[in-house]
Amino acid sequence: MKRLFLIIIFIIAAITVNPLDSHAFAGRQLFKKEQCILCHAINKKGGTMGPNLSSIGKIRTYSWIKRQIRNPKLNFFTPNSFVIFNGRVYESIMPANKKISANNLNKLAQYLKSLK
Repeated sequence: MKRLFLIIIFIIAAITVNPLDSHAFAGRQLFKKEQCILCHAINKKGGTMGPNLSSIGKIRTYSWIKRQIRNPKLNFFTPNSFVIFNGRVYESIMPANKKISANNLNKLAQYLKSLK
């Protein structure tokens, strides 16, 4: 009986857990591990060199975020292009992260897209 109960609980949990939520959770951990937090703040925690990403998911697409992580220069049309974000002007000085695995890139992008 106890085993049947555990199986039912497991099935219910599997049905109700959104895999995108688990990617976002893993992406949150990667944000710290990849040291993004040294330059970018989320909810008043982190650095100030880069833009605050607390609501990046409202204004940027998932594919834009992935490009920005992999090769930030692709989102800027010419060298020394600037972007206005949260009322501040930025030049893309973020280093490219071309070695990040596709799986980790997706997780990190999903986390950032979830920030609204």
